[in-house]
Amino acid sequence: MGERRNPRRAYDREGREIAPPTVGSLRDQGETTASVYCHARGCGHHAIISTDRFPADLPFPDIALRLRCSVCGSRQVVVMKDMAAYYARCTSGAGPATGLPPSYRVIGRDVPWPDRQW
Repeated sequence: MGERRNPRRAYDREGREIAPPTVGSLRDQGETTASVYCHARGCGHHAIISTDRFPADLPFPDIALRLRCSVCGSRQVVVMKDMAAYYARCTSGAGPATGLPPSYRVIGRDVPWPDRQW
């Protein structure tokens, strides 16, 4: 029986783990937000969060280990690159939040963190 693979990691053809980007390396590229989805049955909540509160050396996919859904409390969350912010930055040629729609709200910047004891 083979070694168990980490579901938050990518692997090359030989089965070696590919090191994920860290929060700090993405910040260096201008990425300061993340898209979070709840995969709990019947929830499907989605939020955009600021990565400011996470340490720079944290692997980006491991942000999910530190979060709970603010709607249902589930830990079945997935963290992905915030593609809306990425595309807005690519097309505007300016700073991280330039070109985002006015309705775009980032938890930790525009909206307070829902820090609660569960």
